[in-house]
Amino acid sequence: MDFVAESKNDTENKSRPLVVAYYTVGTPYEHEAEVLKLSLESIGYSYRVYGVPNLGSWQKNTQYKAEFIKEMLLRFPSQTLLYLDVDAVMVQAPKILDNLKADIAAVHFANSGELLSGTLFLGNTTNCKKVVDEWILLNKKYPETLPNGTQAWDQRTLKMAIKNIPEVSFIELPQSYTFIIELTQRRCPEVTSPVIMHTRGAKRFKNIINGKKGYAT
Repeated sequence: MDFVAESKNDTENKSRPLVVAYYTVGTPYEHEAEVLKLSLESIGYSYRVYGVPNLGSWQKNTQYKAEFIKEMLLRFPSQTLLYLDVDAVMVQAPKILDNLKADIAAVHFANSGELLSGTLFLGNTTNCKKVVDEWILLNKKYPETLPNGTQAWDQRTLKMAIKNIPEVSFIELPQSYTFIIELTQRRCPEVTSPVIMHTRGAKRFKNIINGKKGYAT
């Protein structure tokens, strides 16, 4: 992993989580990182953005998220973290996260039960680290598909990891904290003020990473 960028005029405001993100070198996600950084700077959030090697497939690159987060928890042991997928844009300050007391906080998408991992608050607690370690193990156990036959997307293995650590303190975040362009607008038309917007990099770039043409479904 190569250090890429840190926030300018970094005030290290301990009441706010430090934003961490990564992109795969040599892919379109490099450009997404620049947009994310600009949005964070406009709101005054501290961040660290890293470039990582392309592991050869979208699935492997996204499952790397758990290992990246573990490294960030170890690198910043006294700091709560806000992990963002690099295709995200911070539109407003996520004030709910200021001084939040939780192991993990995230959004379940539009009453579907699907955990979303593009915006993750990480309390950097013992239980938080237990979940991340379990997440890494599950990704290694299920690199492609889960026992039920569905694809082993990182958010699915994360949901399993949280379930496997029953003592974890999990807080549900509003839909606006993982506002997915077009999908949130269609399923939750009442949510009109995004806090953290996700621009569907997977749809735009998944096939490119996998050596295919066209948009992913």
